[in-house]
Amino acid sequence: MSDVAERAIAYWNEKWLCAESVSRALAEDLGIEAGCLPRAATAFCSGLSRTGGMCGALAGAVLVIGLARGRDAATGSLEVPYALVQELMAEFKAVFGTDNCAALLGCHLGTPEGQKFFAEQGLRDTHCPRFIAFAAEKTRSLLTEEG
Repeated sequence: MSDVAERAIAYWNEKWLCAESVSRALAEDLGIEAGCLPRAATAFCSGLSRTGGMCGALAGAVLVIGLARGRDAATGSLEVPYALVQELMAEFKAVFGTDNCAALLGCHLGTPEGQKFFAEQGLRDTHCPRFIAFAAEKTRSLLTEEG
């Protein structure tokens, strides 16, 4: 496991959430000021704020791709950040079968039953670290390869 993946999991173990952990670890690894990132990433956690949407670890990685390779002017190119996100998404889906939090966990965190299942099954410890490590590691690799 890479240093960035280990750091993301360490944040997760400190009780930061998925998107917060991934974005903070990646930003630090890339030398991007991470001060406001946990706050910016919070609403992306738990499958987009418990809506059953995209995995928060993946969303946190997408946020950092934007920070690292996004455009600074309305006339700037979208090609690089879009290509990086498309590759990340494709590889995440190839490995895990989906990018959807509810499908990845087998429960919907927006319901009391889903939250109970998540806690009782220990999914925070058994499932989420794999998604966090993959999102952090793959994103760092993509950003390093791209230059």
